[in-house]
Amino acid sequence: MKRALPRQVYPLYAIVFIDVLGFTFLIPLLPALAKRFAGSPFEMGMLISTMALCATLSSPGWGYLSDHVGRKKVLLSSQGFTLAGYLLIALAGNVPVLFLSRVVAGLGGGNLGVAQSYIVDVVEVRDRQRALAWGTAAFGLGFVVGPILGGLLLKLGLAAPFWAASALEVVNIVFTIFALRDAPPHVPAERDRRSLFSALLDRSMLNLMGRQFLFIFSFTYFFTVFGFYLDRELRIDSTGTSLLLGAAGVVGAAMLIFGVDRLARRFGDFGLSQIAFVAAFVAYALVVFVASLTTFAIVLIIWAASGSVLRPMLNKLIADAAPAQHRGAMLGFADSLSNASMIFAPAIGSAIVGVDPQLSGVLPSICVAAAFCLGLLTKRPIARAT
Repeated sequence: MKRALPRQVYPLYAIVFIDVLGFTFLIPLLPALAKRFAGSPFEMGMLISTMALCATLSSPGWGYLSDHVGRKKVLLSSQGFTLAGYLLIALAGNVPVLFLSRVVAGLGGGNLGVAQSYIVDVVEVRDRQRALAWGTAAFGLGFVVGPILGGLLLKLGLAAPFWAASALEVVNIVFTIFALRDAPPHVPAERDRRSLFSALLDRSMLNLMGRQFLFIFSFTYFFTVFGFYLDRELRIDSTGTSLLLGAAGVVGAAMLIFGVDRLARRFGDFGLSQIAFVAAFVAYALVVFVASLTTFAIVLIIWAASGSVLRPMLNKLIADAAPAQHRGAMLGFADSLSNASMIFAPAIGSAIVGVDPQLSGVLPSICVAAAFCLGLLTKRPIARAT
């Protein structure tokens, strides 16, 4: 029988869900913003890239700061930036203010890495994978629900979704203040103390970071081209695309809840990550052979299941390998890599699908194959108890 997770992790799942929910409101609103401000599709797409770039730069700093002043203080600070970003976009009267809002929001984009660090701090080593998997489920749920709610709120006016996101962030701040207990900062030990750079440049850590980037890049790439691919190759409209994404979310959630923990106990964290990379390779490689919705459904199931395994598993491997006093910084760097993929993957994926939709799976299959090979080149990380 599974032991219950510590009560202090559950507020973090709500915090992650609300943050992702507010962020994903923007996704279906880009065409409406383009019409409202007479902006080009390229400019609207750059809104996402601008926020991703700023989050890439800021996430390691938030993680490092959380190691020294405590996780809760940093969560509240980054939430303040996020709230300011939502208010700016709700009040925006021109394109420059839109971009300013994304810069401000991106500079506060360290919540996920800090939340993951807090989870790792308060659970035992043997419970890390399960605790992080539930965090991934909260993230995925927000990513599915957010665009739907954003589209519905748009009927009340273009600013309505962003006022709603602002209200959600206020709720998140209040919830963080009253529901989340602060974990003390990590004080570096006097003996065997390693600097942040030596911890980051450790061969095993670099290997894990490389695998993390290759996974997130391939996953973000495929998520970005998903709608374009279905439209051009299978003539499936936006409604059908949304339903299929919802189905992928259900598959991923089922794997997180019922499969990941059992599989990790059987194959080990590292072994399961390697198996998931093989599964992801199969999914992307099969894209070349898709000729009907039935065959695409097979691709979708394998893709969603492998992604739901890799996201928490790679984070756990990084957390296990990181010294306790640098854990927030390490997970902050990992979060930064996730944000970096959002800068490049959409542009590259859109260009490839424009040339030939059947080639959409080639680049991500190369990426996950490279990640698998990287896993063969390093020793398996050992979990740290503190």
